[in-house]
Amino acid sequence: MTERNDALLINVSDQAYALPLLQIQEIRGWSPVNPLPDTDAACLGVLNLRGHVLPVFDARMILGKPAAEPKPQDVIVVAMLDDKPLGLLVDSVSDIVEIDEGNISRADQGEAWSSGLIDGIATVGEQLVPLLALQKLTGSRLPALAETA
Repeated sequence: MTERNDALLINVSDQAYALPLLQIQEIRGWSPVNPLPDTDAACLGVLNLRGHVLPVFDARMILGKPAAEPKPQDVIVVAMLDDKPLGLLVDSVSDIVEIDEGNISRADQGEAWSSGLIDGIATVGEQLVPLLALQKLTGSRLPALAETA
């Protein structure tokens, strides 16, 4: 039996990406954040999520896309990383998909396209979709925030 990977498809600057569904806690609309001094440039700030401090990161900035002011139609994907919630600001969420392991080219196979931010490239329908690695996207950005919060 083929292993399946459930993924949430997100859109950032007209590009589709996939996030591991098991790490996603919720999807919420944009709400203003409280900026923090001396944090990673990609950290937009924090907001109160039912009594917990939620750091919110700009996916555009992390992925090297042009920065833009958050818009009311933008979405915050709340994910769990090492049992701590974090928010990722994206343009939109488009679908939840099941991806067969056989339809994924893994970055650890020494591919020329390999990037520190992705775990692999998945074929979803006719589209090639990078599988984002949450730990790699935000892990190095969290220590400064943890000290500040």
